[in-house]
Amino acid sequence: MSSVEHIENPDVILIGSGVMSATLGGVLKNLQPDLKIQLYEVTPELAQESSNGWNNAGTGHAGICELSYTPNRGEDGEVDVAKAIEIFDQFEQSKYFWGYAVRSGMIEDPSRFVNAVPHIAFVYGQEQVDFLRSRHKGMSAHHFFSSMEYTEDRDTIREWAPLLLAGRDETPIAATKMDRGTDVNFGALSKLLVQWLGKQDGGAYATEHRVTDLTRTKNGWDVKVKNLQSGRTFTNSAKFVFIGAGGGSLPLLQKSGITESKGFGGFPIGGQWLRCD
Repeated sequence: MSSVEHIENPDVILIGSGVMSATLGGVLKNLQPDLKIQLYEVTPELAQESSNGWNNAGTGHAGICELSYTPNRGEDGEVDVAKAIEIFDQFEQSKYFWGYAVRSGMIEDPSRFVNAVPHIAFVYGQEQVDFLRSRHKGMSAHHFFSSMEYTEDRDTIREWAPLLLAGRDETPIAATKMDRGTDVNFGALSKLLVQWLGKQDGGAYATEHRVTDLTRTKNGWDVKVKNLQSGRTFTNSAKFVFIGAGGGSLPLLQKSGITESKGFGGFPIGGQWLRCD
């Protein structure tokens, strides 16, 4: 359902309704309740793009099963797990905020966006099996990952994930499993946070509104916005602007002219999520 709510000349303008803008809006409104915060979203519904549950893994990128966080081996030949530990710690801090949001009444039912689910990493080929064995050795030595299981046994892997063994040849395989993983629906979380923000004094959000330009001023920023329903374009001003527009962020960053926009690039990612009921 579309929403059109406006605050003229707010303190903060958030561009995009995904988890980045939603989280920042929630944090700012808690830390300084008198802030006036306006959010703009281009689609008719909230959090339908990058944060949508079917458009990202939902693992929280906690480092449990994401092998890309441990790509290198150290001088001792073992997999360096320092980055995975750092990432897991950051995700724990996110969960602290969500816990606060539930306790304080920002969100009523946490099961609407976060649930426990095992995280499994699976590899095949002897080189990758050796890699995963070393990764598990390093990670399970840290208390974050002490409950992580490792196996090269096909029957065990078949119990964990039967479809991984269906029709598979005798190539060496291995897997790790950690039951303390989570499944996060970032789209649902974003909606809950933005809807909470819209109910607060000095908080508003408008869907079907595209930010087309922003210009630095002496006191902050002038933000040009197009109402996609009426076609009307208008300008709103704010002291602070946050660009959380997913794939639309880069053009807006470039238009801002800020030094931090230099060196950023974008590239398309294609993929397919398979669900087994």
